[in-house]
Parts: sequence; C-alpha cells; structure tokens
Amino acid sequence: MTQTTSSPEISVVVPLFNEEESIAIFQTELSAALSGLDYEVVFVDDGSVDRTAERIETAPNIRLIRFEKNSGQSAAIYAGLTAARGGTVVIIDGDLQNDPADIPKLLAEIARGADLVCGYRIKRRDTVTKRLTSRIANAVRSRYTKDGVRDTGCTLKAMQRECVSALFPFKGMHRFIDMFGVRWLLSRRLNYKIREKM
Repeated sequence: MTQTTSSPEISVVVPLFNEEESIAIFQTELSAALSGLDYEVVFVDDGSVDRTAERIETAPNIRLIRFEKNSGQSAAIYAGLTAARGGTVVIIDGDLQNDPADIPKLLAEIARGADLVCGYRIKRRDTVTKRLTSRIANAVRSRYTKDGVRDTGCTLKAMQRECVSALFPFKGMHRFIDMFGVRWLLSRRLNYKIREKM
C-alpha cells in the first residue's frame, strides 16, 4: 500500500547527489522493502549536475526537494527531515551503499519501543583513509556517549518523529544524529529520589 494522504506512518528521507546510474535500482529495491506499508519517500537532490532528478519515478507518495547547488549531505538530510510527515522517519543513502531491505529490521525495533535505531556498514566502498578517519571518529564519539553505536557515519537510521526536533543543522550533522538522540533521551530521563517507602 502506498500513501496519498498528508500523514503517512513512515517517511523515508533519501539524500541524492549525482545518482542517475543507481536511482532506478534504488527505487525498485526501496519499493520492494516497503511493500504493504503506509509510507512516503522524500528525495532531496543535493544540486546534482547529472539527470538524477529526471530519473526519479514519480508517484503520489514520492516527493522531491531540489537544491540550487550542492550543499552537502547534512543539509540534504536536514531538509528532508523537516519536510517529512511520517510518525517514523527513516534516512537512507540513494547510492546503494545501504540496503533498503534492512529498513524493516529498523522499523521492527522502533515498533518495539526504540526511539532511534542506527544501521552500520559491513562492506564499505570507501578509501582506506576514509575508513580509518571514520574508525577514529567513531571511537571518540563512542567514548563520549558510551552508547555502543558502531558506525555513526552510516546514513541508515530510523527514528521517532520526536527525535527530529532534537536536531539542529550543522555540517556533519548526519554523523551525530545518534548522539543528539541520546542527549534528547537523557534530557527527558526520569529523575527522582525516594524519601521513604512503606
């Protein structure tokens, strides 16, 4: 089932930059992964200079935001998150580095009560330098949050709509979404002391 009303259960935000070669495959895989769900897809074309936007197959549940110029992945994700209307929001790259078939696993964790679920990349298609930099950044961030998240650079994430309001825009924001989610949850932690029990 696809969604045509204004409030779908799930919004999938997909940042894109020069993905004309992969967008058709991605849309097919995404549609198969979300089959039977009430969803919308918010594609954000981050100033592509190829035919990415023209290659997106249109449908009532497909929305497109196009930037005038390349502004970076964080800007594309933030624009998509603020435009998303679903109660649960999923973020996934459109370059096939994330498998859309993993989305139902994340949604299952949200359904079990998680506020934020992060994916991680097993087979990364990055340079050795990029992988090493990412490993160091993940170690530093993990030491700060002690949350056990393996790969904050992985775009694949699902969150409750309330988590989106805990984010604020800055370059590199997408790498820290889990950290802000943790901060948001900690700020709402119950804090009480029992004076006496009878």
